[in-house]
Amino acid sequence: MLKTTRRKLILGSLASLVAAGINTGHAKTAKSESTKSQSSTDSKLPTSLRVKAVVIGSGFGGSVAAYHLGRNKVETLVLERGRRWDVKEGQPGPFTTSKLPDGRALWLSETDLLVTDGPQDPINRYTGLVERYNEDGIIVWASSGVGGGSLVYNTVLLQPSKANFNKVFPSSINYDEMSREYYPRVVEMMDAGPIPDDILSSPNYLGARIFLDFAARAGLPTQRINTATNWHIVRKELQGKLEASAIAGEIWYGGNSGYKNSLDKNYLLHAQKSGHVQISPLSNVTEIKELDKGFQLSVDRLDESGTVISRHTITCDYLFMGAGSMGTTSLLVKAKHKGTLSKLNNDIGKYWGNNGDTFGSIRIGSPAGSSHGGPAHIVGLDYQDNPYGPQTVIAFPQADNTHDSLIFLGMALPDETGYWEYSDQLNRAVLHWPSPGESDSLKLMDKRMHYTLNKLASQVSPESSRVAAVESVKVSGGATAHPCGGVVMDKACDTYGRVKGYKGLYVVDGALVPRGTAAANPALTIAALAERCMDNIIRNDIA
Repeated sequence: MLKTTRRKLILGSLASLVAAGINTGHAKTAKSESTKSQSSTDSKLPTSLRVKAVVIGSGFGGSVAAYHLGRNKVETLVLERGRRWDVKEGQPGPFTTSKLPDGRALWLSETDLLVTDGPQDPINRYTGLVERYNEDGIIVWASSGVGGGSLVYNTVLLQPSKANFNKVFPSSINYDEMSREYYPRVVEMMDAGPIPDDILSSPNYLGARIFLDFAARAGLPTQRINTATNWHIVRKELQGKLEASAIAGEIWYGGNSGYKNSLDKNYLLHAQKSGHVQISPLSNVTEIKELDKGFQLSVDRLDESGTVISRHTITCDYLFMGAGSMGTTSLLVKAKHKGTLSKLNNDIGKYWGNNGDTFGSIRIGSPAGSSHGGPAHIVGLDYQDNPYGPQTVIAFPQADNTHDSLIFLGMALPDETGYWEYSDQLNRAVLHWPSPGESDSLKLMDKRMHYTLNKLASQVSPESSRVAAVESVKVSGGATAHPCGGVVMDKACDTYGRVKGYKGLYVVDGALVPRGTAAANPALTIAALAERCMDNIIRNDIA
């Protein structure tokens, strides 16, 4: 475990987001579990292949694209750099845990992703779930694996308010249509719903009840979030019939009980069942080139330690970018710089944002139950009274959290933007982001979060309180796990993801979103926008 002093140093950089303690390696465990993970329906990827459509990435955008291409009988190959993680109820799960993590937690990293100073114990290099991008001014965390971010997120499918949505997105995207048509599609497909009363009232969910109590007394509106969680499985955890996973606060590195309704269990499953979609895991796209008709991809096949075992050339008529804000943007910035996609416009790599993320905690001086009872399930909506702007706060568990702390993720409307450029020296695309001390908008984000958490902290009785909201709320200008933008709508693309200058090239993931998803977790909005994109693209573009 990290020492307390070191954990405090990390808090502002994302220790509130991912459970601390990633400091030991279990290479044998990671290797032995991995051999069980690959589905017999996954593509074997020949050396050279032409296919009608390719989807790069299998997260919330790529999975939706693959599903619609499959149901419309478009022969499609999904290229996913990460491995497949199959969870079968009643059998030992494939994931590591945040209490005893190993290489399965990390994407090709040999050191602890959270420790920023002092000695670090080695971790086995492995094609695990989470990658840390050390960019200029910000740390960004991104996922890998068949199912993308749905493997590692809090299962939250939070719809932004109409007022917040309209402040972020172009007027050409009608919120009422999104709310009537596209948001419900995703919620239904992922079988999402709020935490049931019987689970909320169980001992493991004390933290949620404390948050609800504080919020009610502080006048902070709350709601139970739609989460893509199988609450029947959570009940079995509570009954001791399955490994304690959700109830033990195991979120960030998967869930061995299978409680997450991740994308490999719905969108991707239906895509493959169509008979027109194949998935190729451990397939990393390194370069995209334009052809007279269509596109050519260079693809490295990896083994589970990240070693390139073969190289492949894939050509396609239609290319859907679903590698997430970090993956999609870096590939297109590289292609623009190298001239392999020569018609990309100058908005490629611009209007990137951190979704307005902030992280904070309140210590209440008595047990808060915040080390268990997951995933996240209650949201506070400080939209009307916060003088610094709309602020969303979500309480979530963290496995090694201080016993009397409530931990919160905050999301707002980001005004700050970052930009990408290609570095010949580093031979990669680099993201640039201002430091919190240089940006008035980042300081404003900090004030919003302080205001909301201090409102909650005011409800802690003075005689039992060690309120630390003011000193523990840190602006997240240094880190985020919700990257958005880089190839945004109405700039680099139209609002349906068509990349300007090219026929058949589309962006359907978080790179399409300008800066953030309107004071809400990005997953639902990204998937709903992808649904909207694919409706229009299938109807008008696919021959």
